[in-house]
Amino acid sequence: MNDLSVLIDHFVYFAGVKALLTSTSAAKLAGVGVSSIKRWADEGKIRAVKTPGGHRRFVKTDLVDYLKNGSKVSSPASENPGESWLKALLTMNTFELQGALLSSRGRLGSWYRVMDELGAGVKSLGDAWAEGEISLGEEHIATEKLSSVLSNLYDMVPETSQDPVCLLACVEGDLHTLGLSMLRVVLREAGWRSIWMGSFTPVSELSTIIAKKEVSMVALSASRSSRNTEILEAQAEEVAAMCRDLGITLVLGGMGQWPMEVHSARRFHNFTSFHSFVDAP
Repeated sequence: MNDLSVLIDHFVYFAGVKALLTSTSAAKLAGVGVSSIKRWADEGKIRAVKTPGGHRRFVKTDLVDYLKNGSKVSSPASENPGESWLKALLTMNTFELQGALLSSRGRLGSWYRVMDELGAGVKSLGDAWAEGEISLGEEHIATEKLSSVLSNLYDMVPETSQDPVCLLACVEGDLHTLGLSMLRVVLREAGWRSIWMGSFTPVSELSTIIAKKEVSMVALSASRSSRNTEILEAQAEEVAAMCRDLGITLVLGGMGQWPMEVHSARRFHNFTSFHSFVDAP
């Protein structure tokens, strides 16, 4: 019997002590990413059960048997970018994370492509917290670290007074600004300046700033914590009417429950499509 068989038999023997694994623990045991574990469960290769809190747990003996019977473990290089960025967000310090983003900019050739990859990592970060894989503190540390790096990246590209201006704001009641921070970098590369209003922005305050500033576009973000479509529709319609009167473009982004259509507003689901819009002649 080889060393691997001995090790796997050892895991099987102690399976009764802790028979269920979190996705993170299962991924560490298998040497793969979390998405691989979830995919194996979805494909019926290993069993998963749900806790009373709704989190998935994976049957350890199934995973061990699957590994023992010849599964091919993918290399880190072949993993989903979202998993790679999740790992980076949780393990890298600020300087390492900034270096990784700059390296990706060199590899992909543009910030909007980088942000679409990074966005998958940010979603994985939220999923990991929601499923109990990481603590709220770990999620906050990763989020603040990324916010700091994105601010640094924005400041690396000089502005001019002739650049068009985009007003960036979250809807009322929404505190999550990472999407706006990512958009800010994409806009700067495309030759736009930004006015940052950030989280929890009342429509009345948007109106006041728009009236005082020479704004060409308003970007309104709603994260997935904004789930009330009726409230989002009311806010979007009010801002859209204001923008129509002033000849300003309104764009809606984020994973919130936006209505299917808002008159004169443009809805974007990724940074690539947004870049195509602002880069159009």
